[in-house]
Amino acid sequence: MPNKYSPRQKVCGKPECQKARQIQSMKEWRAKHPNYFKYDESKGEDWLKQQRERSRNWRRSNPDKIRRYRQDHLDEYRSYMREYMRKYREKRRGPGSGGASNAGPQTPPAAS
Repeated sequence: MPNKYSPRQKVCGKPECQKARQIQSMKEWRAKHPNYFKYDESKGEDWLKQQRERSRNWRRSNPDKIRRYRQDHLDEYRSYMREYMRKYREKRRGPGSGGASNAGPQTPPAAS
């Protein structure tokens, strides 16, 4: 199939070919721009604190916008929070705990 942006080039129209081409293109772009996604991190802790505070202030002063957005995207928000809390609880329990979280208090084994 001819490429609509450059008719002399040929491209495969199959979704799997397009996906592979897209992934390859992304890898090439990231190789050329290795620090693109590290920009904010390089600004330092003070900058991050300022940005977090700015976001908090905006959310405090615009509760109606937050409420409306959450209502409009309720299903996505619920699934996001469900997954977030699952990971949070898993992290708090620590590695290897794996058991049910609602099992109640554990009784120590009887001394023999």
